[in-house]
Amino acid sequence: PAVRSIQQHRNTTQSPTNKLVCDARRTFTDMFTANQNIALREHKRRVVGFVESTIPGEALDMGVMVLVMEVSCRAPGCVPLETVITIVFPRGQSDELIPGLPESGSGGNYKTKILMPLASVTKDDVLDALPPEFEGGRRTMESLCLRARDVMLSQINQIMGEEDVEGKRLMAEYLETCLKDYKERNCVAPEIGEPFPPLPSDDDTKNKE
Repeated sequence: PAVRSIQQHRNTTQSPTNKLVCDARRTFTDMFTANQNIALREHKRRVVGFVESTIPGEALDMGVMVLVMEVSCRAPGCVPLETVITIVFPRGQSDELIPGLPESGSGGNYKTKILMPLASVTKDDVLDALPPEFEGGRRTMESLCLRARDVMLSQINQIMGEEDVEGKRLMAEYLETCLKDYKERNCVAPEIGEPFPPLPSDDDTKNKE
């Protein structure tokens, strides 16, 4: 009760100047949020245009839709903000609207993402995220492997430093073992920060049978 009385007293005795300051701060915050939303919508339209330029006009006329959104990721090693692209194909098509892309003939969705904020995405980034079935698309298994390699090696350099050659060698050997464990476990990763669980032995398999 005493705390409530003090708060009520403060509210009733708030000076006009303080009230004006609070109102000005609230107005500024609302304007800043509105400007952010406007900028985000503009970036969405820009990226949607990049994607649509890789899709045949006939397919767009038949109802192909492009959805773009910015999402956050808090998992370790994940970029804070990434751009997710979903291309929605209409149902009832007997032929593939984009030759070689199964999703385009079955009313499915093609999804891809770009590991950067929406505001930073360029036309080249979109082309790198789309397979060659899209006009100008450059996403292939080779390009994905090269990107994964470059990210991994860059992380090793950042963690160990340029001069610590022995440390980088030891980390590379450890990661080599981890990749082997990963493959042996049907490409299922362990819990973050935890070792790989042991593989079931032949005796365990026989006992289950």
